[in-house]
Amino acid sequence: MGVYIPVNEKGRRIGQYHPRSTIPDKMVECMRDMHERKRLSYGQIALRLHLSVNSVKKICRYERRAEIVAGWRRVKC
Repeated sequence: MGVYIPVNEKGRRIGQYHPRSTIPDKMVECMRDMHERKRLSYGQIALRLHLSVNSVKKICRYERRAEIVAGWRRVKC
């Protein structure tokens, strides 16, 4: 039995399924929503979520965590 995870065009894991990821996809969506819809600053978001301002800034600017799912790969549980 296995689980399917999203991968990019090179077949590498993306999003919360990347081995070094520490931020869940839901939190990334929440950050972007707070910045784009609620107009909160990067600093305000960072304080609320206990993250660095630099990480929040790069995620909200789509410099990080912006890859598109190109396929799915099955991994063992």
